[in-house]
Amino acid sequence: MPPNNDSNIANPNEDLAIPSWINVDYFKDIVAKDETDLVEIKKFTPTAAIPPGENFTSVMLRLHFDLEMKDGSTKHKTYIFKTMLDEEKGGKVIKDMSLFPKEMKMYSTYLPAFEELYKHVGWNIQFAPKCLLTEKKDNRINFLFEDLGCKNFKNLDRLEGCDMEHMRCVLRKLAEFHAASAVYEERNGPYGEDFKYAFADPRHGPGFLKTVHDTNTAPYKKAMAQWGMENAEEYIKKYPTYDQFWKCALATLKHERNKFNVLTHGDFWSSNMMFSYTENKEIHEALMVDFQLCKWGSPAEDLLFFITISAAADIRLKEFDNFVAIYHGRLLECLKKLGYKKPLPSLRELQQAMYDKNNTFYAFFACINHLPVVLLPSDKDANIENFSSPDDVGERLRMKTYTNPRFVAVIKDIFKFYVQRGLFNFEDYDED
Repeated sequence: MPPNNDSNIANPNEDLAIPSWINVDYFKDIVAKDETDLVEIKKFTPTAAIPPGENFTSVMLRLHFDLEMKDGSTKHKTYIFKTMLDEEKGGKVIKDMSLFPKEMKMYSTYLPAFEELYKHVGWNIQFAPKCLLTEKKDNRINFLFEDLGCKNFKNLDRLEGCDMEHMRCVLRKLAEFHAASAVYEERNGPYGEDFKYAFADPRHGPGFLKTVHDTNTAPYKKAMAQWGMENAEEYIKKYPTYDQFWKCALATLKHERNKFNVLTHGDFWSSNMMFSYTENKEIHEALMVDFQLCKWGSPAEDLLFFITISAAADIRLKEFDNFVAIYHGRLLECLKKLGYKKPLPSLRELQQAMYDKNNTFYAFFACINHLPVVLLPSDKDANIENFSSPDDVGERLRMKTYTNPRFVAVIKDIFKFYVQRGLFNFEDYDED
């Protein structure tokens, strides 16, 4: 790739403040290891990697390098760099949830092991981009990845969601990931302590989720009254108290030994998938990113989260049961191929898990926390600090998000769908 002028380098988020420690000296040795014919780094330009609203738990940068090579040529090379938020910008919440140590373990140990399971049986399945660096330095955990953009991978438009072709592809990839995780656990024993928890982590108390409930409840209920729902008050009454919400979240930590469990992705929605395409615009390959919230649990957790947030509006509810069946078919193929020795989960059991009270949190949390943000067009003020802020800035952003016409058009049907199927019957948790 030829050298690039700064004027030609796109920056999708001009408002992102790039830390001063991210400089050319920091990356000299790393780039030299990757590019063995490197003589000198001639130019270094860091930019945001993604627009506002695509990621709330980390700083994502695209690093542009102009490299002088041994043959005298100049090569333009890009990488994706991921690091932690500063504590005053929401990083403390992320640190308390152990998101970065967990992702470090995923890239260093589990993902390579999952891919090796498939290689051993003759299947070439890749789950994630190549990770060139995982390090803990100066109390930060950092990652350097290959830039999938150079291989023409891209994200879907989160505002439009996944059509049927993309849903089928993603559900199959999720099944492959889950199957490998179940086989790995069967052969090697339980995952580490951090992988018992995700959004709900009683080790640190309810902090993050209490903030979500405290700041979201009043504006969300206020917005619901404006959605134009018939019998709106009946649905508003279904919104859980904090005690019910916390018990619903804790229920995700309960696992029955005789039920099929996997290592879930935990934050599975369209922007955590990247796709490449053939010349005919058919999907060629799909890779997963962002493994910070993985936990041991029911596959229904990822399914509820993904379908709720990322299926296109015209198929989300119409194909709901079919999505589960598509996933289940590929799951069984993979489990059998990998030699899983425990009983295979039936489609009936998986469909029942979608309505199990231990998994409901992932449907409700998607509706109140992720879906409204995902359907909000890019906004420079959309960040974790502002969304959790109790001041007027936060309140205006939340109301803007919950009354956004694109969100309102889909949430009315989704909320009703889950209420009518008993998922949002939060009185059930009063008995726990």
